[in-house]
Amino acid sequence: KHKNQELVFYCESCKALICTACTVVDHRPGKDHNPVEIAIVAQNTKETLQGLLQDMDPRLKEMQSSVAEVERKMSTLTPSKEAATDQAKAYFRRLHDLLQKHEEEVLNQIDEQCRADGKALQTKKDDIEFELAGLTSAQTFCQQAVEHGSDWHILEVGDQVQTRLETLLTKQLDLESDWSEFQFLENTVVAEFDREVGKFGFLNTGVDVSTCDLVVKPAVQKFQCVAVLTTTNKEGRPCIMSRKAIKANMKDPDGKNVPTQRLIKNGGSWEISYTPKVTGNHRLEVKVNSQEVAGSPFDVEVQGTDTPVLTIGQKGSGVGEVNGPVDVAVDKDGNIAVVERGNKRVQIFSGNGSSRNFPVEGEHPFGVDVDSSGRFLVTSWGKNFAVRCYTKEGELLNTFQSDSLRDPCGVTVLKDGRMAVAEPRQHSCLLLQPD
Repeated sequence: KHKNQELVFYCESCKALICTACTVVDHRPGKDHNPVEIAIVAQNTKETLQGLLQDMDPRLKEMQSSVAEVERKMSTLTPSKEAATDQAKAYFRRLHDLLQKHEEEVLNQIDEQCRADGKALQTKKDDIEFELAGLTSAQTFCQQAVEHGSDWHILEVGDQVQTRLETLLTKQLDLESDWSEFQFLENTVVAEFDREVGKFGFLNTGVDVSTCDLVVKPAVQKFQCVAVLTTTNKEGRPCIMSRKAIKANMKDPDGKNVPTQRLIKNGGSWEISYTPKVTGNHRLEVKVNSQEVAGSPFDVEVQGTDTPVLTIGQKGSGVGEVNGPVDVAVDKDGNIAVVERGNKRVQIFSGNGSSRNFPVEGEHPFGVDVDSSGRFLVTSWGKNFAVRCYTKEGELLNTFQSDSLRDPCGVTVLKDGRMAVAEPRQHSCLLLQPD
């Protein structure tokens, strides 16, 4: 501005380099301006930067050490996999050998029992057939004597035949066999074995089942419902693991299975989804590495579509109270944002019952939605109408106003990040880019 003047001062208030003339005219020292010699400002800045550089050294060493530790763990990944694989194979081979050995013992018992029973039955058969042959022979002789014998012949043999027949008829014979059909009995049924087999061995990934947490979201009949599982280690830090290590089984009030699906949300966080067909108390069993999560099985009360599953707030202006709620939105973590016309604010209710709020601009706040980054989009109509974007903490980022959008009402964020805003006065819907 002042030609041929050397820039020898720096206005700290305006953050601009200025000349001596500027300190008299535009940047006069006072409440709004604080000109300082460049050398002094540069020296202070240099000292600040040197201090930051000194602070960076331990941080750099810490990060370099972390990189080295990660590289060390990466170098042991394959050997660890091979060792775990060999151990698992050896363990299950031993189990297989034990089962095979027991199978051979049971089959040998069946064979031996079959031979012993066969021999006993054959002896019984021979005894009965011997008695049968004697009785048949006496019957035939008697019948021939009666039908064809002369009087003197009957008188001659009659007493002998009669005695023989009476003896055979009164003889006590064991005609019943003591043998009963043998069968194989299952001491442990296959279904029970299937539930217990996971306890025989599993992959230890550092997950501490006792610290894992499951949050069951409100469940509604015939709607997709979710429960969020967080897998953590002993220190309580999120721990990533294979989906196969997580098992979820649900049964409805009649004991019928309800299909479940597992979907990883982010590191250590899993979403277990299901669609209940009936209302009532369901049981959700969740296992990690074949061990039940603390609290499992969980009771899940499924409500009908005509029953509120969640009621929040009451009339008022305090924390947790609402005045003139006109729109709601749910973020990716399940928090519920409510825009209040009466209190001119947005209040966010979390799953654990706590709430927070921040004020919004505009005469009549109306619509609210949350984008993928957790930012809040709020519309307002009337004086100072606009679509405004707020941070997660409630700080205003930017404002959009247009003559073609004088009464913005409903707002929704699409999957690609664009915003759709309804404008009832012009019976239109505007599509806005994120920027």
